[in-house]
This record gives sequence, structure tokens and C-alpha cells, in this order.
Amino acid sequence: MTSALVTVLGTVCALVGVWGLWMRRPGTPGADAIRVVTNRYLGGKRFLTLVEVDGERLLLGVAGEQVSLVARLGHAEPASEQPGA
Repeated sequence: MTSALVTVLGTVCALVGVWGLWMRRPGTPGADAIRVVTNRYLGGKRFLTLVEVDGERLLLGVAGEQVSLVARLGHAEPASEQPGA
């Protein structure tokens, strides 16, 4: 039951995020300033989330309603320089 609730809440949060991005106008300054790269579920309402903020990658720990900076990973490589791109 608990994992089902976490899945539903995660899906709702993702949909709200997509809706928020969809509502932004393409030419708006800062529209691409924050991008979620990936999420990893760790169990028990805990996640690791990799985000890009103005080209810098940050690893965030999310536990319940708390968000903590785990590590600054430096600047993201342009898509043309990433392996497999």
C-alpha cells in the first residue's frame, strides 16, 4: 500500500511539473533554467534527484518534505559532447 501511494504521489508531482513547463511560453527568460535530469527511488519516501540549474548539475536528496543538497557535480556537458548523443 505504501509503495502504491508513493507511486501515485510521484506521478501527480511529475504531471504538475510537466503542466507547469507546458504553460510557460517558449521565449520566457529563464524558461529552461531548471531541468530534472533523472530521479532514483531509494525506498521509504526517499529519492535522489539530479537537476541542472543554469547549466550546473546538482544532486539532491529528497526525503518526505525535505530537500537537501548532496553534491555539486559541476557544469553539464553540451548534448553534442555527451557519449551516445
